[in-house]
Amino acid sequence: MAKRSVSRNAVRVAREPEKSIATLYDNIEAAWLQQRPDLDMAMACTLLRLERVNQLHEMRVQAISKTVGLQTGELHVLLALRRSGKPYELRPTDLFRALLVTSGAMTKRVARLQEGGFILRVSANDDGRSELVRLTAKGLATADRGITEIARVVERVTEDSGLTRAEIAALDRALRKLLTVTTVGEGKRKKRPAAADQRAR
Repeated sequence: MAKRSVSRNAVRVAREPEKSIATLYDNIEAAWLQQRPDLDMAMACTLLRLERVNQLHEMRVQAISKTVGLQTGELHVLLALRRSGKPYELRPTDLFRALLVTSGAMTKRVARLQEGGFILRVSANDDGRSELVRLTAKGLATADRGITEIARVVERVTEDSGLTRAEIAALDRALRKLLTVTTVGEGKRKKRPAAADQRAR
């Protein structure tokens, strides 16, 4: 009888659908609400969802990068050069500042892209001692192919999610506000009523 019970339980567990990501974060929020009702964890759980959304996007971009024969960071370099406009060139310092990476990381990416024929180094017209990184014809074609596919994937994600233009605009405004907070202070403390005020009450 015990064996049958275990077998039935195994079948039930196997058939039980996997919890969705949305449910997972709902459960986390509900658990904290129960365990620490004194804390407001709503925003923290929203940030968890945002982190997961970014992870999913990065996974999609990584897959697109592989289709064009590049690593994600390398594709980002090509896209930065492409959106700079003709002649599609930038200083290495401009690149690593725009992509929020170290100069060492950018040097490695540029070296790999140059070896693959996607970019070339040219002297800056205003300073012969400085170098610019410029897209080659191959790099330009690859960048266009990459950004076109990214746009298509994002469009499909938007359609599948059911987000409206108004919701996307509201989300963008909210994210812009979040991006203004780079450091966290102690925050504003609520002033306690004076002793006289307390007595009066």
